[in-house]
Amino acid sequence: MNKQSGFSLVELMIAVTLGLIVITAVSSIFLSSNTTNKTQENMARLQENARFALNKMQTDIRMAGYRGCLGRKGSSPNTNPTPVNNIINGSTYADTFLLALQGFNAGAASWSPPLDSSIAAATPAPTAGSDIISVRMGTGTSTPLSALMASESATIAIAANPDNLAIGNTALIADCVTSTVFKVTGISATFIEHSTATNTTASLGRAFDTDAVVMPIATVTYYVGPSADLANGLSLWRKTNNSSSEELADNVEQLQITYAEDSNADWVPDKYVSADNVTNMNNVIAVKLMLLTRTTDDKLSSNGQNYTFNGVSTTPSDKRIRRAFNLVITLRNRAA
Repeated sequence: MNKQSGFSLVELMIAVTLGLIVITAVSSIFLSSNTTNKTQENMARLQENARFALNKMQTDIRMAGYRGCLGRKGSSPNTNPTPVNNIINGSTYADTFLLALQGFNAGAASWSPPLDSSIAAATPAPTAGSDIISVRMGTGTSTPLSALMASESATIAIAANPDNLAIGNTALIADCVTSTVFKVTGISATFIEHSTATNTTASLGRAFDTDAVVMPIATVTYYVGPSADLANGLSLWRKTNNSSSEELADNVEQLQITYAEDSNADWVPDKYVSADNVTNMNNVIAVKLMLLTRTTDDKLSSNGQNYTFNGVSTTPSDKRIRRAFNLVITLRNRAA
């Protein structure tokens, strides 16, 4: 008979021990790799959210006060551009094109100056502690006039309506000399009306010619509010005119804004101040945005990661990673 033999107890124990060591090592590598991938994924999303939010805000803010070719054309550093003529009867916040830029500095529980009711009643409501900014500008492709107006109060002749202007919309008509904001009271494929139904006068102040254009007016407000998807999370929201707010980027915890005011009319910033310390918003020629974002997932850092935002150092109670992003935006229609 063949004599059979097996492993001794000592050999089995050594094999089991080696197996446990290998399994532990593999598990450790797997967990470490998983944590690294999770962190990298969160950081990539954090940066993408911040980049998208700042790019969207920059696109709107730098166009504040846009009214075609008018801008500061013909004005010198010591003179103001031609003011906008607003004939709307009972202008609302969305119609106040005379003030192309408005800011609201956040206090502990309120804003200075106080929020307009249209912003305070937005859904979701703005979160205390973050600044708010509104900009107004002409938008769309701009519709050129197809004929000289018969008079200052005559209908506006157009060949098309690419911006889908409708009755009740706020619109701007402008050439390189002057501009007027009005409510559309009638429209077809060939004309636009601006009667006293919703305007203080039917006169646009000028019989505009074919070098003029008509465009919609947009009042765009940016603020931080509760996220629609993340529990206890905050997002950056964008509200246009009287429409519902749209969520742009999640995990935006705070927005702080300072304004570069040109106090001596040389088109060069003299100071950066908060909204409540701006002497005249019409003299602001640049805006500095400061955005604080966080990762979606918690427990990505071994300890609560310290961060500095707007000059204040903070140690959070959670273990998310936070990053601060800054961007200075020049207002194209105000700077030299």
